[in-house]
Amino acid sequence: MLLSLALLCSFPPTAGPDDWSGWRGPHGDGTADGSPPIEWSEGKNVRWKAPLPGAGLSSPIVWGTRVFVTTAVPTGKKRAGVVDEHFREPFELEEQEFVVLAFERSSGKELWRKRVHQAMPHEPTHPTNTYATPTPATDGERVYCSFGSYGLYALTPAGELVWQVDLGDLTNNGHGEGSSPLLHDGSVILLWAHWGDSFLIALDAASGKERWRSPLPEGNNCSTPLVVHVEGEDQIVVAGKRTSAFDPATGKELWSFGEQESRGNTSMASPVALGELVLVPSVDRGDLRALVALPGGEPAEMLWSKRSSDNIPSLLAYDQRLYLLKGDSGQLTVMDSASGDVEYGPERLKGVSEAWASPVIAGGRLYVAGRDGRVDVLSLAPEVRSLAVNVLEDGFDASPAVAGNELFLRGKSHLFCLAEPAK
Repeated sequence: MLLSLALLCSFPPTAGPDDWSGWRGPHGDGTADGSPPIEWSEGKNVRWKAPLPGAGLSSPIVWGTRVFVTTAVPTGKKRAGVVDEHFREPFELEEQEFVVLAFERSSGKELWRKRVHQAMPHEPTHPTNTYATPTPATDGERVYCSFGSYGLYALTPAGELVWQVDLGDLTNNGHGEGSSPLLHDGSVILLWAHWGDSFLIALDAASGKERWRSPLPEGNNCSTPLVVHVEGEDQIVVAGKRTSAFDPATGKELWSFGEQESRGNTSMASPVALGELVLVPSVDRGDLRALVALPGGEPAEMLWSKRSSDNIPSLLAYDQRLYLLKGDSGQLTVMDSASGDVEYGPERLKGVSEAWASPVIAGGRLYVAGRDGRVDVLSLAPEVRSLAVNVLEDGFDASPAVAGNELFLRGKSHLFCLAEPAK
């Protein structure tokens, strides 16, 4: 009880400028107001480094004095998978423990770990994906953790279970899962999209009770919905070959753009917005699209589209420019968001050859985390140029988090807090 009270007292009820409350941060776009360090190494500007059990691609989230992260830990119990039309070669499945961890922000001390579920997966995930890929979210009262097919859980800051919801099994034919929960006006909104009954669902954040459910075309979609502000009204946008917007209060579809093909579509990257301009990443090496969202249920209008294959790292929009990272080759492109004209690139990054994590912008700088432990820090003005290439003894597929002047990196084996020493 004393620990619970202490945690609650140190857990502010509203988000501050030094928090990173969910997937891609408080704005949902990968940008932050802080100024983390430009340079670091194993011996420089690493405030702390904490070991992580298991595997996960979820980003850490930060609220007040706490850092939260999810992971899936193999138990060692295995069984043979079923060979069928989707899985033609023999394979094994391994039972997983689904775990949430909390760390002290100042020191990296592990405060608690909570096993919320243990299960044998119903299908394999991609070799480069994990069973703990969705990023948690918090509103200061509860921490909401999605493990997709293995449940959605709401925990107190002290790690006590408040509620849990089981929506069934996602069928993604071995690609894996990844869509993160979105918080809006007292609701937890979750995209449930796969080769089966697909929908967007809103749950009451306090109780987990369903508020509404809106049907979607079936198809694998690992992206996360985005809140877009349109002339005084909010819209929840779900990106994909068919991009749709929904009323966050009722779930009513407000508009849709594009057609969903019958098979083969896999959305991974999440959309971003600059005001009412919604920038939708390509799907299956299709077109990058700029859509203008309109109020009152009016259909969106396409401003421009460009052929693109940048569909693993999510887009970044900053200072009226759009930043695209081609993850499998480390190529950066900068475009004018209003016209789609290319202003820079595509140019290969100096120090990162392969990056699947979504980049972030903080302090007017671009941070690109690579799979091999390198992170390229680039200036954006007056020109795009590399400021430093930093190396840590880990690899980064999870997207970074920025909270104040601290940069949090979730590696394959450790969680890092990078910050300059206090002056």
